[in-house]
Amino acid sequence: MKIIRGVFIVLSLLVVIHGSGEAVEDFQALDTEISSVEERRLIVKFKEQQQKNKQQLVALEKEKIELNLLRTEVDKRLDALTLLRREIQGLLEEKDARELEKVAELSQMYNRMESVRAAQIISELDRELAIGILSGMKAKSAGKVLANIGGEKAAELSTAYSTLKED
Repeated sequence: MKIIRGVFIVLSLLVVIHGSGEAVEDFQALDTEISSVEERRLIVKFKEQQQKNKQQLVALEKEKIELNLLRTEVDKRLDALTLLRREIQGLLEEKDARELEKVAELSQMYNRMESVRAAQIISELDRELAIGILSGMKAKSAGKVLANIGGEKAAELSTAYSTLKED
């Protein structure tokens, strides 16, 4: 039994010292010196485990390569998405700038209108657009328009206009 342990320890050390490829050669050299059935069984078992380890190593290397390929693909897609996000952000900023220009033009048009007619139209507009137009008008003209709108609608627009100025 001591001999078997000794052989096993020697074999283990050979694997550690020489690596998996050279250990097989060392086992073959020792194969001629082995006398007991138990020693042969242990060596066969060890060789089988070594072969399994090699197969697992190959499988792990394949998985590593696949993961690296997938990581590269994900990185490419993230870069593409980042680029698209920047493009969309630029387009949205451009759209907002155009809308602001149009609202400024509308404000000038409403500035030139009679306050009664401007009040009628503005009271029918979307709240945000109405506030945008009023904010672009001269204060005197906007005041006349609000006076002609009257009631709750004028109060609502005035409140919204004042919070717009604070933001």
